[in-house]
Order: sequence, then structure tokens, then C-alpha cells
Amino acid sequence: MKKIYAVFIAIFLVIIALTFYFYNDYVKAQNLSKRINVEFEKYTENTIVGSSLITLINKVTDYNEKNNISKGYDDLYQENTKNSIKIEIRFLESDKTFPMESISRLGSEEFVKNYSSRLFKCTTKEYHKETGQLKYLLFEEVQDI
Repeated sequence: MKKIYAVFIAIFLVIIALTFYFYNDYVKAQNLSKRINVEFEKYTENTIVGSSLITLINKVTDYNEKNNISKGYDDLYQENTKNSIKIEIRFLESDKTFPMESISRLGSEEFVKNYSSRLFKCTTKEYHKETGQLKYLLFEEVQDI
């Protein structure tokens, strides 16, 4: 009889330990998502200049590289369900949106030379459903005020 109680207690303790482990893992993932969102969303709250936008593009590119986000045949980062981040930019001269990779490909120096003092506003933000982490930002150039 004592063996049965010992087995039940052991199973109960294992269940408690596993529950605690998975809950702790979940909390860590949520905190990481919040920290990353805060880091990148500070650029989306107000109108920013082009030099700040290229800084954000460089940070997102570095983030995607560190997280091994794969690139497709078109050399664009592929969206995943957890932690990929994409940025697109729409300029006043064009209705077309340009991915951050095309800006990087042309060169940060060239972008800064032509757009460093231009104003951009984030008009669209999207989040990963699975993690709640930022996944997409659309910046549009706005007229000088």
C-alpha cells in the first residue's frame, strides 16, 4: 500500500516539475518578445528621419541574421511563425513598396545620402500570432511639415 502512495506522489511531483518547467519557459519567451518589441517599436511611435530608418533596417537585418532567418531565391528574408521581422518602405515618388533588403543591397550610404533628412512614419505593424513578437513594419515617407 505504501508503494502505491509513493508512486502516486512521485508521479504528482513529476507533473508539478514539468508544469513549472513549461510555465517558466513560456514566461521567458513572453519576456523576450516584449523586450524585442520595445526595442523596435520605439521607432514606430513618432515620425522619424531617414537616418533613423536605416539604423532600424540595420538592426532588423542583424536580428534576422542572428536568428538564422532564411532567405528565399529573391534574397528576401522569409517569414516564419516565431521571430522573423520584415520592413517595407513606401516613398512619395512611388506607390510601390520596397523591402528592406533592396535598400541594403543598394547601400546604406546611398540611402542616407538621398533620404537622411526625409521624414518617415510607420503606418502598419503586424505581430506573430504564435509569439506576439513584431513581424512586419511598413514605413511611408511623409511630406515635410
